[in-house]
Amino acid sequence: MLKPAFTTAIIGTIFLLLLSFNLEPGIKKISEISGGDLGSFIKVQGKIDNIKQAESLTIIKISEDNSTINVIADNAQFDVNSSIEVIGKVTEWHSILEIEASRIKTI
Repeated sequence: MLKPAFTTAIIGTIFLLLLSFNLEPGIKKISEISGGDLGSFIKVQGKIDNIKQAESLTIIKISEDNSTINVIADNAQFDVNSSIEVIGKVTEWHSILEIEASRIKTI
């Protein structure tokens, strides 16, 4: 009885892991991001307005229409005026919403 239950648990865990890697959030407009999104993973698209290099971080300011948000990434290499798509977690720093990027790609 123990072996079938263990086997089912292992198969279920593997299935959930595979499923989670293939799920992506839908695209959200920067202007729609709010405090209610804190801790949530979102996907946004925008044009790079500014890039600041810190010690081990890159702060990328992106805009969409008239809205902007900072994206925090690990030593990312992009060019100003490039269009990017970001998937990441909404966080807050000094009462300002930002996105901790888990994936960034040029579009």
